[in-house]
Amino acid sequence: MKMKSFFLTFGCVLALTATGVFAASLSKTVAQINADASKEGGSAKVLESMSKSTGVPAASLEKQKSKTGLTYGDIFAAHSIAKASGKSFDEIVALKKKGQTWDQIAEANGVETGGKKKTASGPSPTPTPTAPQRRLPDEMKDRYK
Repeated sequence: MKMKSFFLTFGCVLALTATGVFAASLSKTVAQINADASKEGGSAKVLESMSKSTGVPAASLEKQKSKTGLTYGDIFAAHSIAKASGKSFDEIVALKKKGQTWDQIAEANGVETGGKKKTASGPSPTPTPTAPQRRLPDEMKDRYK
């Protein structure tokens, strides 16, 4: 009985922890990118990594950072949300400039905080009725009369 209680408690703690980690993943990623960029020589490494991840040239990312005044982490978040939502980088940055958080922007654009497009979770389609099927023996009887 003690083992059963232990595994039940462990499962609940694990589920709650996973939910909290998932929700904070975007903010955590932004903070981690900014921390890496602040290290000596880190900005070049961050730009290279972001370029590979987003498909945007490093020079363009640097120009966007200068133009918008956002951090490297913010630039990455904006590109990730834009790519997943099908919107432009500038549209996403405009939302950030209005004071929305990355989580709010992602939610409003149907993007999970992990950067993927949310799937529609509406009611499942109802199957269309099909005509009654004839059984093979009945088909054969009619065919070989």
